[in-house]
Amino acid sequence: MTTINEVRRVKLLDAIDVRGLLGLLLADGSLVSYRTPGGGYVQLTLTAGPSESAFLEEKVTEFRQFIPTKAKIVPYKTTPRANGQTTPILRFRVSTNKLRPIHNLLYPRGERQITKATLGLLGGEAAAWMWAEGSRHLEKGATDLARVGNTEEEAQLVSQWLETLTGASSAINRYYIRPRLSFNAEQSQKIKSILLPYAPKSRQHLFTGETWNASSIRSARTELLLGQRESSTQGEEQKTLARNI
Repeated sequence: MTTINEVRRVKLLDAIDVRGLLGLLLADGSLVSYRTPGGGYVQLTLTAGPSESAFLEEKVTEFRQFIPTKAKIVPYKTTPRANGQTTPILRFRVSTNKLRPIHNLLYPRGERQITKATLGLLGGEAAAWMWAEGSRHLEKGATDLARVGNTEEEAQLVSQWLETLTGASSAINRYYIRPRLSFNAEQSQKIKSILLPYAPKSRQHLFTGETWNASSIRSARTELLLGQRESSTQGEEQKTLARNI
């Protein structure tokens, strides 16, 4: 009698999927690689405060276009601070080996790093996600862009990439712990107008210059979760991390 062992093959991402996920996660999200006897997996975590629930839902919807998953946004409480207080947040977490190529590109040496090779794969949609995530609007129409890497070298690469895509130039702002890119009013208007067609719906005000704060418009469906009595804390993680795709 011959025994045939069934082998489950995981459909790998194609080039379009890889580019889409890279653009979505370029300026946000944590990717952690785990190795197991069966090969291992990569765990993605996205978090948001209550006022950013609509933006988080939009990211999760975009993620599911590339990797369908049953994972959901759940309420969560941070580890208590010295004064005993915790912060309620929303968290989306998913584990799958399909994220391996994304992890390898965003963590080329084990640490998160923006590289020229990664930026060379990305276009307007990725730039719009970065602007939606990191832009900080200042007086007189100027804008600072955070989430452009941990070093000046990374920030310079992002500056050159954005200028190639949009024609908008920027300067490195060294005032903060992590570098930012500073756009004067003229350059800020230029990049916003070019990226507007790719703007996430919940953050379009960051591209149109409207004065009202769309990020304060919360997703009622997601925020109902914050009212649930049961919530997780960082000390209540399961001992084993199983795939949830």
